[in-house]
Amino acid sequence: MMQSINDIGSVILRENRYVENKSYFYSIDVIVAGACILGGKLLHSNFLLYMLVAYLVIRILYSSLAYNFALLLLLIPNLGIMQISVGGSSVPVLNMLICLSLVKLALSFRNIKIKKTYIFVIGFFLAYEWGHAVYYNLNSIFLLFSWSAAVLFVSLYLVLIDETYNHQIAVKHFIVGVFISTFYGVLDFLDRYGSLVNYNATIRFHGGAGDANYYSMYIMIAMFCMLYIISRETNKIGRMVYPFLFLLLMAFGVLSLSRMFLLVVTFLCFLLVLKVVFTVRKSKRLITFIMFIVTYLSIFIVYYSKDIMSAIGLLFSRFTDFIDDPAALTSNRNIIAEQYLELMSSDYIHLIFGIGIQDYHIRSGVLLETHNLLLELFVVWGIVGFFVFLVFILTIFKNTKPSKIFFGTSLIGWLPLLCIGVSFLSINAMSNESSFLLLLFAMKNIYEYERI
Repeated sequence: MMQSINDIGSVILRENRYVENKSYFYSIDVIVAGACILGGKLLHSNFLLYMLVAYLVIRILYSSLAYNFALLLLLIPNLGIMQISVGGSSVPVLNMLICLSLVKLALSFRNIKIKKTYIFVIGFFLAYEWGHAVYYNLNSIFLLFSWSAAVLFVSLYLVLIDETYNHQIAVKHFIVGVFISTFYGVLDFLDRYGSLVNYNATIRFHGGAGDANYYSMYIMIAMFCMLYIISRETNKIGRMVYPFLFLLLMAFGVLSLSRMFLLVVTFLCFLLVLKVVFTVRKSKRLITFIMFIVTYLSIFIVYYSKDIMSAIGLLFSRFTDFIDDPAALTSNRNIIAEQYLELMSSDYIHLIFGIGIQDYHIRSGVLLETHNLLLELFVVWGIVGFFVFLVFILTIFKNTKPSKIFFGTSLIGWLPLLCIGVSFLSINAMSNESSFLLLLFAMKNIYEYERI
């Protein structure tokens, strides 16, 4: 009986996958999301946002689980504006939809068998964090439920619908989400300052992400995920359009004035060129892509050289102007690190087991987040928790099923994961529900790119 239920569920998921890939729902979702987010900004009204939330709830309930994941990815670049007021409190729409998706997932596949070791690792990781709830107030405990839902959703989603996952749909949703975020940022910038070039080190472009550093990370992920589509593109118009979109994303990444963006994109683009040079026969589409990039970039430089040099000059000045002032150069991140290290060294219990991830920056008294993944792990989960988290990530990584995980895997497939990993060294990560979705998305890119 159980086997028949599983077979039926598997068939339904496969059918949903192909039906939704061919359907017009993708276009409708993009139009509705863009119209509600951008229309709400133009009309200075939250009504359209509430309409979008209602629409997304319906789509989550009446679409496949694989498509649910893609819808959640579309929202991530717009986290700064996707907030609704409930009882006087601001509730992130993404967190609410993750919880709804988790309930749907659990109800749909409650009879499918999962490896006991996998369940144990996921359960132990969650239990370890819940063990810190003795330090939490009511608000932190409420946040802990949402955070746990994200971990469970990603973990179960990975195992239960591995056969039905469609990476191309996921990539397109995320890229569209980044462009919606960018267009929202353009409207916001023009409304506030009258011009896109009216910026400085304290006025930085952040789209709908709410923070320039997070926005630049989303830009990087979108840029290098776009290579997945380019490697599959057969349409001549698409080959001309995607390089332009790639450069457009890069331009807004520069406007974010993120030093991490400059370093990571420059280095990874260099690696991409090397990859093409040494695999010329296998990289015909990428060579065409790079040729269009060079052509478009040359045209932009001719017509907008003054603006381009101004933006790049200001970006470089964030390195050179504070070369003798470590605090200013790191935006006070070194001072934050020193305070957390002092806090941890003063209490060996915290050093070993951590203080828990929810509202840790408030409970610690530092009042600022660590802005560094490694330091954050030691602060929130201690030495023991660092290894617990490492086992959790390796378990997730193993179950993404990359066929050549460490040897022979294409560099291009790794690029989104590298963007996330390096970005997390300067921004807060693990307390955000979105980070788990992004990690799974980037891990799947390795395997999916390898299958092209």
